[in-house]
Amino acid sequence: MDTSIESMHTENETPAERREADWLRVRSLLRKYAFNSLAYLSLEDDKQWFFSEKVDGVASYALSGHTMVVCGDPVCRHEDLPVFLREILDYAESIHRHLIFLGTLETCLSAYREAGLGIYKSGEEAVFSVPTWSMAGGKCAKARSNYHTAVHHGLTVHEYKPYEKRDPAIEQEMKDISAQWFDEKHTSRLQFAVGTMMLDRECDKRYFYAVDGDGIMQGFHVLNPYLSGKGWIVDIMRRRDGCPHGVMELLFHDEMELLKKEGAAEASFGIAPLFNTEDEPHPTAFEKGEHYVFENMNYIYGFKSLYEAKNKFNPTWKNVYIVCSPRHMSLLMDKDMCTVLDTAGFSDYVRAFADMIAEEHREKVEEHKEKVEERKEQAEERREEKVKEREEKKEGPVS
Repeated sequence: MDTSIESMHTENETPAERREADWLRVRSLLRKYAFNSLAYLSLEDDKQWFFSEKVDGVASYALSGHTMVVCGDPVCRHEDLPVFLREILDYAESIHRHLIFLGTLETCLSAYREAGLGIYKSGEEAVFSVPTWSMAGGKCAKARSNYHTAVHHGLTVHEYKPYEKRDPAIEQEMKDISAQWFDEKHTSRLQFAVGTMMLDRECDKRYFYAVDGDGIMQGFHVLNPYLSGKGWIVDIMRRRDGCPHGVMELLFHDEMELLKKEGAAEASFGIAPLFNTEDEPHPTAFEKGEHYVFENMNYIYGFKSLYEAKNKFNPTWKNVYIVCSPRHMSLLMDKDMCTVLDTAGFSDYVRAFADMIAEEHREKVEEHKEKVEERKEQAEERREEKVKEREEKKEGPVS
């Protein structure tokens, strides 16, 4: 069958009309075939689309430097993946680009290996079985305690359905909380592997928010579908500065209860980037480098705190990978991939790294000053003790 992009358009279409038609086509493919929780990010404005000419499928990507970076696994029937992969590889070669698949699943690795691609572990995804998950048990003790704190403060969760009725006040609160949240970050807003709220067009996202007793929004989640609506990933999670403890826990608990009633099968809290990348039989230098960043560069991005925030809900951790062609990941390819992920580009990571070094230097200087002051105080105390001892000796024994 001819499923090429050109065959789906008419000669008189404007670029905007072509983009809109393709957007609807991608959404249709996602509803049928999306199995990777990142798949719904295909609809974001930062994506281009490569449609298969041989199977029913699409790959969403961005071009960066000399590299074509694909978001997640290609969207198609699992049995069609080998054929579609060959098309994508040929296309990347035709435009003289290296190729990276970012955030791929273990279930697809055999197809990537057969295609001769390199495979590197890049983190783990926090996944939940919706029918069986609960906050009971010791592993969820912290999340459960925070949840009860939020309930005690009178917080309640509501679903916002903008495609039924828009509410400017709710949307403004979401924007205000987001702006505050971005201001606290050491890097610019992430993209490509994280979505936007997409409030201005009808899609399949779901929006949940928590309000206090005064009706003030304290936090919100945006969920993206996969597995034909049987799976949901919490793509965006934000809370107001100074909000009561337990806002995120309350939101997730109530979302899971609702999804359970609706018959959902799986939920995801997303990927913990760079987590456990050395947990491979023979970790590569690239995977060891990822592990080093996870352990030592949390100022730039809170890798550890993000993992801990997800882990307190007791998920099942599933491996995710970076897959690439040529099979050996180069520094140039890594730079191109990082550039895609940050709205300010790779230079933003360089700036954040410089800020981290400067902050560490300031902390060392302050620590040194404190030690010097402490030694001065100790020396002064010893001097005063000696003066006191000499005075006591001069006075002699009391008769």
